[in-house]
Amino acid sequence: MIDFYLRVFLASAKICSFTKASELLHITQPGVTHHIRKLEEMFETRLFIRKRNRIRLTKAGEVLYRYADEMDRLYREATIEMSKIKSSVSGDVQFGATSLLGIYLIPMFLGEFRQRYPNVNLSMQMGNSREVMRCLRDGIIEIGIVSEPIQENRFVTLPFYQDDLTLIVPPDHPWCRKKTIDAERLFEENFIVREPGSGTREVYMKALKELYPRKKLRIAMVLGSTEAIKRGVIGKLGVSIVSHLACRLETEQGVLRKIRVKGLDMKRHFDIVYRSEEDLSIQAIKWKEYLIEQRDRQFGAG
Repeated sequence: MIDFYLRVFLASAKICSFTKASELLHITQPGVTHHIRKLEEMFETRLFIRKRNRIRLTKAGEVLYRYADEMDRLYREATIEMSKIKSSVSGDVQFGATSLLGIYLIPMFLGEFRQRYPNVNLSMQMGNSREVMRCLRDGIIEIGIVSEPIQENRFVTLPFYQDDLTLIVPPDHPWCRKKTIDAERLFEENFIVREPGSGTREVYMKALKELYPRKKLRIAMVLGSTEAIKRGVIGKLGVSIVSHLACRLETEQGVLRKIRVKGLDMKRHFDIVYRSEEDLSIQAIKWKEYLIEQRDRQFGAG
């Protein structure tokens, strides 16, 4: 592994944020600034220009980045070659996933992978699809799991998971007495939605707009996470649409009810995305192969 000071420097330079670098490396933000300060003392020059909440490299920082990035690339190549020689798999895998899958699906797969490859350390970054793709473009992660559509053709994409969205209501809501409701009924109720840019929100908003281009939902509240949405519905602030995956526990416990909506297609697909097989480390290839194995075993070939 390259010197940890340089790992901190590379992460900060690629993300342009000490805060996000601390999350990526699982250290505190003061820890990040301490390591950067030590590097600056070592080279007797400033490496970053700090302006409000953003940072950018100085001329000296750009020079160090060029060499540090090359050192990191050579180290990863050496790790691959050494893994081939000793025929065992070890090392770090940085991957990214949308928050939905990162919270409700991927953790169920980690235990078995850990048993197979105890010397592989997985580190997962979560965010929306745009954020995960940005990390992939910047070389911060090797593999991403994001929702379609993927806008860039330069990446390899493999189908992984189909997500079904569902309408959720409190268990005493009048709709619970019906097997299905017409999609138009959704405009009668107070609706709790995610923030603009949320993949879930985009799917059902697009589907509703195609059916009823002139109608708008009665948005009662905008909340920033699926967990908050579910708590809001339980608290009778309104109804909402979330992933079937995300509300499975609450519906089993009876604190939420799922309602079928007639005529509304609410599906989305998630893909495994990476640059190329040649760009993946041995351990990342094993993680990718394991994800595909789990896909085929648990929910078909995508």
